[in-house]
Amino acid sequence: MEALAGVEVCGPHGEWFTPSLRDIERKVSKATAGGLKALMRKRRETKPESQLVLTKRWDAATAELDDTLRAEIARKVRQRIRDLWGGGAAYSVVQRLAGEYLADLTLKAGVGGTFAEIMPACELPKGVVEAGRSARRVHQHRTDIKAWDDQRPRVRLTSAGLAPMELVFGDVHHFDVYVARPDGTLATPKGIAWLDAGTRRVRIDLVLCEPGTAIRNSDVIDSFIHMTQDPCWGMPAKLYLDNGSEYGFAEFLPDALKLAGLDCEDFGRGRALIRATAYNAAAKGILEGSFRVIEQTILGAVPGYIGGDRMNSRRANLGKAPSPFDGTFDDFAHDFVGLLAFYNTKRQTGDLGGRSPEQAYAQAVTAGWQRTDVDELALMTAFSMEATRTIQDGKISVGGEWFYCDELARHTGDRVSVRLPKYLCWPAVPVFTTKGDLIGIALPDQVYSRLDPAGAVEAARRKGVARDAIRSEAADVNRIDVKAEMIASGRRQSAPPVPASKGTIELGRDRAEIGRRIMESPTERRDRDREEKQAKLRATLERVERFRGL
Repeated sequence: MEALAGVEVCGPHGEWFTPSLRDIERKVSKATAGGLKALMRKRRETKPESQLVLTKRWDAATAELDDTLRAEIARKVRQRIRDLWGGGAAYSVVQRLAGEYLADLTLKAGVGGTFAEIMPACELPKGVVEAGRSARRVHQHRTDIKAWDDQRPRVRLTSAGLAPMELVFGDVHHFDVYVARPDGTLATPKGIAWLDAGTRRVRIDLVLCEPGTAIRNSDVIDSFIHMTQDPCWGMPAKLYLDNGSEYGFAEFLPDALKLAGLDCEDFGRGRALIRATAYNAAAKGILEGSFRVIEQTILGAVPGYIGGDRMNSRRANLGKAPSPFDGTFDDFAHDFVGLLAFYNTKRQTGDLGGRSPEQAYAQAVTAGWQRTDVDELALMTAFSMEATRTIQDGKISVGGEWFYCDELARHTGDRVSVRLPKYLCWPAVPVFTTKGDLIGIALPDQVYSRLDPAGAVEAARRKGVARDAIRSEAADVNRIDVKAEMIASGRRQSAPPVPASKGTIELGRDRAEIGRRIMESPTERRDRDREEKQAKLRATLERVERFRGL
């Protein structure tokens, strides 16, 4: 201990000091008696009678009240403070209203004086008011869910270990650069972006929308197909997309992934397609961060860049509108390709560890990574719906238009299955049997003028196609006398048994006579009339004979 005394040492809080021999002896004595815990500073002990109920001034002014009543008033005031914070009140508002509320409760409790007289004792210090500030997060959650969501706790994610194209993020971004349309109006290009999580490469297809329009599903589908056909990208294994309406086509992507022969059963939630929850920018933080870097560090130097604040846009001259990009949209798209190449070759920290996206991609290729290819035409059919049609005169009707192909001639009257595009526009319609076999690709049926010779030529050709179809069908059909076959079949059947009669139902002689007259033939009717006339004649002769005898 004598050797340590007088030597400068560093304390537990980083400060340097020189302990004396007495200091060392005192601490050794404490450690010997109570262990290391005895060296800790003791917590300050507060006597129960010295603890405040609320504030010093209010406690003194209400000393005559019962302790239980004072504690209840303090509880109500602290609750009112939390309620005010939760209602969105500012600090000064909370302090004033809570103090006035305390004054009202104090007067109701029986403390003498007026409101003005008791108010000085009810003023609340900062510590009491700030104790309920945590309730302000409730107001933020109710009125500004975006700010609350940005501050909520999140897990840390990493893309380390992902292979190229194992997970691709997709989003639509509005770039803050004014570009002139052909008609002279200004617009900001929209970008359909794809980010490879494994290498952080970004691919963006630009679209300059017409006035009053936005990115459509067909635009995103075209961009997605172009990505799959890029030899440096290919077909992704999993997609993480935004929840926007322009990604409605994504519901058809599982079929598209099946076309590529991808097995996605063991991925996370068992799906090859994952959608970000609504208004959840953090879910696409990796892509949003790339957008921010592209906007601020790359596009910031491009003429026409106006920044993200439309009310305070960047402009070259005071009092004038921002100047657009010096060139056409095609010129901007050409320059953007070069700027994006600069971004993809820029070194990044984090998961890439100082490598650029292109370097990470090159290392993966060198290590043996291979892309997954998918046929462009087969991929287009994945973004379609199945419907049924009935062939009429070798044609089918789709959307009010008629489509024809020669293969439909032998299926006239049959019900077939067709594939109709959900978002794209196809110039033809694939037609299948109900079992899924391809019949043919139907094209729009051309309408000819009555005086156009080409119409007669086409009609003759189609007639020949129909005859060829009939000859093909008749080649393996033998003639059968169906009438004779049916008669023979009927004769082979046993005669039905005749049951014995158990009596005749009599409905009266008059009704029987009426029935006979209804069913009698013309010859029977003439015979009956003749017999009736002869009977009348005989009766007349008999009466005459009787008169003569008298």
